[in-house]
This record gives sequence, structure tokens and C-alpha cells, in this order.
Amino acid sequence: MRFPARLAVDVLAAAVVCVGAGVMLARGLVSGPVSTVDPALAIATLTVAAAAVGAGSAILSVVVGRLFGDLRMAWLAPALVLYCVVVLPWTAAAPGATLDVPHRLARLVAYATALILLVVAVRPPQRAGWWGGWVVAALGAVATVASLTVPGTESIRVLVEGPIPTFVVLVGWAIVAVGFVADALRKRSLPRARIGLGLVVIAAAQLYRLLASTGAAAGLAFGALRLIGLAIVLLGVGRLAASALSTVRRRETVHREELETAARHMERAAEHAAERDHELRNGLAGLAGITHLLGADGGDDEHARLKLAVLSELGRLHRILDGEELTVDGTYSLEPVLTGLVALRAAGPGEQVDLHVEPGLQARGDSAVLSQIVTNLLANCDRHAHGAPVLLTARQDGAAVVVDVRDHGPGLPAGDPEILFERGTRDIGAGGTGLGLHISRRLAEHEGGSLVLRPAAGGPGTLARLRLVAADGDVAAADRVPAADESVRGRN
Repeated sequence: MRFPARLAVDVLAAAVVCVGAGVMLARGLVSGPVSTVDPALAIATLTVAAAAVGAGSAILSVVVGRLFGDLRMAWLAPALVLYCVVVLPWTAAAPGATLDVPHRLARLVAYATALILLVVAVRPPQRAGWWGGWVVAALGAVATVASLTVPGTESIRVLVEGPIPTFVVLVGWAIVAVGFVADALRKRSLPRARIGLGLVVIAAAQLYRLLASTGAAAGLAFGALRLIGLAIVLLGVGRLAASALSTVRRRETVHREELETAARHMERAAEHAAERDHELRNGLAGLAGITHLLGADGGDDEHARLKLAVLSELGRLHRILDGEELTVDGTYSLEPVLTGLVALRAAGPGEQVDLHVEPGLQARGDSAVLSQIVTNLLANCDRHAHGAPVLLTARQDGAAVVVDVRDHGPGLPAGDPEILFERGTRDIGAGGTGLGLHISRRLAEHEGGSLVLRPAAGGPGTLARLRLVAADGDVAAADRVPAADESVRGRN
């Protein structure tokens, strides 16, 4: 019900303004201040003001037509240009009484072209496209200029001075007004209804001109009604333009959000690709170091142990390639996982890894997490302390399982160790991608644990401490970092 109510308010307001303007002009001509004004000057002023308002409506109609893709507005714009930029200024500069027959005929041709454009704007042909109205306007302009060369015969004089042109104009304005109002009611668009209402007021002005007696009062009333009608049209087109711009802004906002979301997804995909590449590179490095041993003669137990380690590592790499989700509810034994990793790393030249694991040690989560983290830590030891012995230990600490990787290299660089966990932080001289520690901490926290770096006690080197949830522990207790480790976790 809101649309009919608002439309009724607009109709009532337009009626009150039109009647009020007519009454004020009538009283002003008799006894008010308007009686001292030259009527011809007042009519010319109203005509020029109407032309300016109509020109603004034409400009906004072009904008609305393009933004909304509305061909009606694309045909309304050239009609308003002809009517308000050619016909009305011509009328103000040379009133009809002072024009000869050819000039009256030329103005009538321009007026008729504008009216044709308005009628077609009610239901514009799709095949004519966006430039159809302007082509018709250009042809009308050529015909207007050509009309100036037509001799002023008696039949032409009767045509331009008789009631037929005024009647045709009245019927045309009425058709256009009804068409725009019907379109507004169908689309339930108040701005379009205002355009139709403005055209109705102009049609009423033409009817008044046809029925009223000639004189200054009639000329002023006609000019005032025409100005009011064009002002209402401008108001409606302006509201459409504001709505179109708001729609464009909303679309731009949606597109920007979609682009930002796509950029985030692409960035995340690039991160996943880099992380997967990093993990595959570390895993393949371990496999490459052991392949020559599998082909050599050796004891059955040694070959079986190496083959089991290779199969376990290949399974982990296969899960990375398949993008399988990590589990947090399962349990696994640490000893076989760490034994296989040490076998892979120790098979390479120059790597010395000693392993000490408490018997029966079990953790909660996914064994692939432990494999991936320890693989990254051992790769860092090889990169930053190549050839130095590495000690790998695992023990139970209350509700947590603690895995320590201790090398005998140069130790941590000066500064906050937490910086080393930031993505992309790396030692340019030692190589690497700056992803290993970042990935490892994220995986540890995903399993409810933690990963910290600290200087090794009792000598040079670095200690990486991984805490995981024990099989019989709880996540909250396992993630509780002891005071000795809290000092190096910093902001984590």
C-alpha cells in the first residue's frame, strides 16, 4: 500500500502547486506586484526557465538510460533536447505573433519531431538501439532547417495558425503521459510515476492553452504550468539517476568484495601450493638418500626396516598430494614413526641422528603431523648445522608428549626466536623457503600442541621442542607450556 499512497501524495502536491500558481498569477495580474511586470517579459522568462529545466532532464535521461539499460530514457532524452533546447528558446526569442510563416512552420516541424520521439519513447523499438532516437532527432533538425526555405503560401499559413497543430500536440502529450504513468504503475516505480505526472501536467497545460482565451493571463498560466511539469519530470529523472548511481555503487562494492575474496583464495591456494612443494621436497630428499641402500646387499632386518620407512614416507607424501584432512581424534605410537624418519635421514651422507624414545609412548592425533614436523626440523638441522650430530628424543610429560630435536650447530640468531616462525623468514645464506617452521607450528597447534625454539643447554646448538597431546591426556593440559618454555614463546 505504500506505493499507491506515495503516488497519491505526489498527485495531490502537483495539483496544489498548479492551482496555487494559477491563482497567484491571476491575482498578481489584477492587483499584485506582477501587474507592474511586462507580461511578454514574464512569459519569456518562464519559457527560458522551462528550457533550462528540460535540458537538465535530458542530460540526466541519457545517464539513466545508460546505467539502467532503459531504451525509454534513451528516446526521452533527444525529445527533451529538441523541445527544450530548440523549440522553447525559439519561442522566447521570437513569440509566435512576430514570426513569419516559414519560421512558424520550422518551429512546428521541430515540435512535431520532439512529439514523435516522446510517443515512440512509450514503447521504443529494440532494433533501433541506443542511437535510434538521436538519428530521428537529427533528421528532424534537418527538416526544421529545410522548412525555412518553404514559401509561405496560404495553405501553409492556415496549417501553422489553425487549431490542428495545437490539437495534435495535446493528443501527443496525453499519449506520452498515459504511457509513462502506465509503465510506472507496472514497475511500481515512484520516480517513473513522477516523470509521467510531469508529462500529465504539460498535457494539461496544452489543454488549457487550447481552451483558454488569448491574453497575458493565459500565456503566463500556460508558461507556469509547463515549467511546473518539466520540473516534476526533472525530479523524477533525478531520482532515477540517484537510484542508478546507488545501484552502480552497490554493484561495485559486491564486485570489489568478490575480487577481494578471489584474491584471498588465490593467495591461500598459492600458500598451499608452496607449503606442499616444501613438504614434498623435504620428503623426497629423505627418499633420495636411501634408494641406493635398498639396492645394495644387506640383512633382511635392515632392508625390511628401510622399506617400511620408505613406504611410510611415500604414504605421507601421497596424503599431501591428495590434500587429505588431518585427524585429531586418533592415536598412534611415536617409536615407529620416529624410527622411520631417523632411518631416512641417517641414510644420507654426513647426517648423524641419535634417537631415544620412551617405550610405549603414544600421542593423540595424526602420525602424519609428527612426521611432517620432525622432517622439517631435521631438514633445518641439516641446512643450518650440516654434519653436526643431532639428538632426537621423545618422552612423556604429564598429559603431553615432548619431542626434542637438538643440534650442535651455531645456535639461534640474535633477536626474538618468534620471528623465525613467521612465514617467509629465512637465512638467505643457508637457503630454504622460510616455510618449514611456520608450517610446523601451525600443524602442532592444529593438534592441540605447541612448538618452540630455545638455545640448547650445555653447549652450542638449538633445541626445538614439540609438545603434543598424549593418548591418555587432554588438550588443555597438554597445551599448558612450562615456565622454562614460556619465556621463549613470547607473543604466541
